[in-house]
Amino acid sequence: MNQTQQLANSIIMVKPIDFGFNEQTGLDNEFQNKPQNSEAEHIKQLVTAEFNNAAEKLAAHGLQVLLLGKEHTNEQLPDAVFPNNWFSTQSTGHLTIFPMKTSNRKAEVQPDQLVRLLRANNYDVGTIVDLRTNLGPEQALEGTGSLIFHHPTNTVFAALSDRCQSQLLAQFSERFNYQLFSFNTQSKTGSAIYHTNVMMSCGEDFAVVATPVICENDRDIVLEALNQRVNDVIEISEEQMASSFCGNILQLKSGTGTPLIAMSESAFRGFNSKQLSILEKHGELVICAIPNIERIGGGSMRCMLAENFLPNAN
Repeated sequence: MNQTQQLANSIIMVKPIDFGFNEQTGLDNEFQNKPQNSEAEHIKQLVTAEFNNAAEKLAAHGLQVLLLGKEHTNEQLPDAVFPNNWFSTQSTGHLTIFPMKTSNRKAEVQPDQLVRLLRANNYDVGTIVDLRTNLGPEQALEGTGSLIFHHPTNTVFAALSDRCQSQLLAQFSERFNYQLFSFNTQSKTGSAIYHTNVMMSCGEDFAVVATPVICENDRDIVLEALNQRVNDVIEISEEQMASSFCGNILQLKSGTGTPLIAMSESAFRGFNSKQLSILEKHGELVICAIPNIERIGGGSMRCMLAENFLPNAN
C-alpha cells in the first residue's frame, strides 16, 4: 500500500441526496448545528447548489470529478456527502474500506457501486481491503477523516477519538507499514476532536495544524514530526479550526500537474494574510462556498473529497 504520490488529480464526490442534520453523529461532532424543521426543504436546495457549484469549480481547475449517487439503500444518509471516511485508494491498486461508528454512516458504504464507477472510468481496482471484517459493533477507524497521510515519508498522523480507536489504528499502521504519530486532543469544551482532518491537513511540503487542541504531552512530538517532513507548518488557532474550518483543506493537482489547494470560502476568510501567502506558494487556491454543508453537516471541503490514486488502465 505504500506510495510516494501525495497529490491526486482525480476525486470521488457523493451527491447530497439525503443531506440534513445527523442526530447520530451530532453526539460527538461539535461542529454540527441543527436547523429548524421548517428549513429542511430549503436547506436541501441550498446544499444541492453548493455541492454542484463546488464540483463544477473543481472540474474547471482541471480535476477529474467522479460522482456517486445512491442506489444501494433506501435508508436516509444525511452525511453521505462526506465519503472520504469510508474508503481510500492507493496507487498500488488497493481499495480500502473502513469501519464507521454510527449505523447511518455504516449504511453509506457502497463498494460495489464505487468499483463500477472506477472501472467505468478505466481505473484498475486491485485488492479490496475491507477493515470491517471481524470487528465489534463499536469499533471504528474513519478513513482519511481520522488518518492524515504524508505519503512521501510513509507517515500517518491521527488524533485518537471514538472514530479513531487506538487498537485499529495500530493494526492499520502495522499492516501497511506506516510510521504512526497518534495523539490526544481536547477542545475548549473538554471533548476530543472527532476527526483529525478538521484540525490538521498535510500537503506535499506544507501542513496546517490547530496546535492548541493537541494535548500538551503530545504537542511537541507532533510539531517536530511535521517539521521534519515538510518545509512550512502553519499553526492555526482553535477558533480558526472551529469557526472557519481552516484545518479542513486538501492539496490536489490538476490534470497537467498544477498544484491546487481546495478549501471553503469560510476557511479562506479565516486564514490571515501571512498564512494565505504561505499556502499560495504550494498551490492555486480553489475556494468553494459551502456554508450550509459546513453549518449543518459539521464538515468542510476536505471531508467532501475522496482522493483517487488508483492506476489508470489507459
